[in-house]
This record gives sequence, structure tokens and C-alpha cells, in this order.
Amino acid sequence: MEFLPDDPEILVSSVNMLLRDEEFDSLESLCYYFNTTPEKLKEKLIPHGYVYAPEQLQIRPMGYNIPEDCIETAYAFFHQKERIYRYSTLDWQKDDIEYAIDSYTHTMNKELYSQLSGGNDSFLRDHVRFHDDLCNALRCLDMMLA
Repeated sequence: MEFLPDDPEILVSSVNMLLRDEEFDSLESLCYYFNTTPEKLKEKLIPHGYVYAPEQLQIRPMGYNIPEDCIETAYAFFHQKERIYRYSTLDWQKDDIEYAIDSYTHTMNKELYSQLSGGNDSFLRDHVRFHDDLCNALRCLDMMLA
């Protein structure tokens, strides 16, 4: 294979095959070979409902192996907080929301957090990217519930 396919389903199949057949021992080495980054690959797959599962060393559909009530709880909590955060003009209120969500991420279903974060340990915990991360989490959760 000389390049990674553009079609999302064929891309998922190809990457999983290359990882499964041990042609590459990590997503990083696979991406390096095809002149891309794991972040770019993940960004390409998320809108199509796929995430990288590092513990299985494969790309899986979002929400696999996660109880639906965990997804629903996270969605409701994040959705409520995002609406307040978006329209708030009070810095202390935004800080409180960031703290509440950061605290929640430490207690939520670990597999769900892993899928939402894509392996980024600062996801929903970084002040600079917080609102973007929160919006991305809501998009992913919405796909999982669809």
C-alpha cells in the first residue's frame, strides 16, 4: 500500500489490517510511514464516527463497549455546562464550569474519556482549549447516541 485511502470506511479497514497484521507496531509508526500524524488521522475519522482504541491497537466505532447510561450522563452534563459557558460573561462562572468538568473527567467511565480524548490527557482539562474540547466532546457523544 502506497498511500492511505480517503474513504473513511476503507481507511478504517486498511489501518486496522496494517496494525493487526503487525506490519506496524503502533499508530505512530504507521502514520510516520504514510507521512501523516496520528492527530490528523484521528481528526479525519472522528466526524465519521470512529475513534482510535490504543489498548486494542485498532480503530473502532465511537461508543463501542461503553454502557449507554454513561454516554447519556456525560452528554447531559456537558450539554448543560456548555450552554452556560458559551453565553456567560463572568470569568468566575467559566472557571467554575471548567473545574466541575475537569473533576467529572476524573470520575467518568475511563473508556468513554479515552474515546472522547483520543489519548490526549489534557482533554477538557486545559484552560486554553476548554471550550473547543467541550464542543468536540458533545459532537462525539451525540454520534454515540445516534
